[in-house]
Amino acid sequence: MKKRLKVASIFMVAGILAACGSNETDTTAPKKEKTEQSTETKSADAGIAATTLTDELTIFSSIKTELDKAKEGQAIDWKMVTTSYESKLKGGVETTAPEIEQVIQSALAGVEAKDLDENIARQLVDKGLQSYFYKLQKATQAKAEEALVAGKPEAATEALKDVEAMAKTVFIPTAEKRDASYGFKNEDAIAQAITSGLAAQQEAIDAKEIGDFNVAKQVTDKSIYRSFYLAALGYAQKIEDGVKAGTDEKELQMEQAEGYGFLLAIEESLAGGDEEAVKTLKERYDFSKTKPADVSYKEIEGLFAKALTEKVDGYHEEAQEAIEKKDVDTARAEAMEANMFVVAMKPTLENRLGKDKAAQVAKDANEWFALVEKGDVKAETTGERITDALEPLN
Repeated sequence: MKKRLKVASIFMVAGILAACGSNETDTTAPKKEKTEQSTETKSADAGIAATTLTDELTIFSSIKTELDKAKEGQAIDWKMVTTSYESKLKGGVETTAPEIEQVIQSALAGVEAKDLDENIARQLVDKGLQSYFYKLQKATQAKAEEALVAGKPEAATEALKDVEAMAKTVFIPTAEKRDASYGFKNEDAIAQAITSGLAAQQEAIDAKEIGDFNVAKQVTDKSIYRSFYLAALGYAQKIEDGVKAGTDEKELQMEQAEGYGFLLAIEESLAGGDEEAVKTLKERYDFSKTKPADVSYKEIEGLFAKALTEKVDGYHEEAQEAIEKKDVDTARAEAMEANMFVVAMKPTLENRLGKDKAAQVAKDANEWFALVEKGDVKAETTGERITDALEPLN
């Protein structure tokens, strides 16, 4: 029997990895994830041909520092922002995520023409770039997996180092803000989950365990996803509260722009659950289509929950199919992905189902993953308890 990679229990931050086991048969990434990443890998390769990741992260940091001057009431040097973006980042963004490039370019053009409020523009640029790096992260994860499958652990480690660099500069600072906002500490902290996932991925590379790598990858990737999702959701609440408090409309539109920017990172994945829900979400966060007074937290929370619940259902089905084919490694990765979405929805589960039912879903998810890891067909019964409990959200 091969060595088993041990990590924290699924609802203990790292979230979510429940003793990631390993089997003889190698696995690829979950079907849905693999499809998304394959496209992005080519885009990333083309996009960073003209610059390096180090350059991109350095320029991102300098742009963010410049944009953050507005928080202190200082003027933003938009010429510097535009020149820096176009010289080092535009190529990668345009190739990897053309819709995001359009958003950023429109924001920069709007400021130059004085048609767009600077605070709204800075949020679109900042969050748009963070969303770009999320997509680049997914493409880089695919590179790491491909290298490991090809028997090139050194190349896999190099790719993972790039993910770690993005995490340090972009994802972890944002995750720490979400942790503070939602009161997540210790084992519940998103930032800790990202760090733990990356560590587990490196351990899997060192052990040349592709199955373990793909399970740990879901912890890293979906923890970042969780951070972006909760950011967008949180701004919906801020907007609704701000309307009631009589906050200036421009400030509320800025918060809409922040939510929209974070949504850009995960909309493709969310649409895999429910395209119509995502279409409506984009409209609600688009201040040109929806007034802040018409933003309803309850509606937005429900739309996110609908799309995420559909994704959970899909991964449960795929995990069971993999078990029946005796492809346990694939089943484990599918199950971890499903459980990561359940973890992300914890605030909504507690809000809509109650804390007791939410806790039971968490318990069942732990039990389900343990059965999946054993390749036990009885996992289906436990899995149905989870999907049935989530049905009211669909």
